[in-house]
Amino acid sequence: MNFNFKLEKVLHYKKTIEDLKKNQYGIVQRRLNNEEIKLDDFNNYKKNLLDEKNISATKTKVGNLAMYNNYINDINLRIKKQEEIVTKVQKQVNQTKEEMIVALQEKKIFEKLKENEYEKHLYEIKKQEEKQNDTTISYKINAQQ
Repeated sequence: MNFNFKLEKVLHYKKTIEDLKKNQYGIVQRRLNNEEIKLDDFNNYKKNLLDEKNISATKTKVGNLAMYNNYINDINLRIKKQEEIVTKVQKQVNQTKEEMIVALQEKKIFEKLKENEYEKHLYEIKKQEEKQNDTTISYKINAQQ
């Protein structure tokens, strides 16, 4: 007797969905990393710009300091936008992670069902073998008498 799991196609589908969700999670996670790197770059650039402004403040004209301030304000706006992007992508990461976890749990449910069915199948085979052995032994005993 061959084992045939009735829900094999469903299990295969669940595995496919799990792989898809893992890939989506990886893509969104990489995007988050890239956006965080951009944010760090903006913050480092701002820090360097402020250091440069402070070093040259005594030697620079008021007009140039005003330009520095305007540029720093522009960088602050970019940082704020980038922080919003990072927050948005972080939410996407959390959502795709939850979807991946659900897909993993669903796949595990079907794997457990398959395992239980297989155990039942093995039990039935063992039972049939024992029955066959009992029949053979009974036949031999009756043949000897």
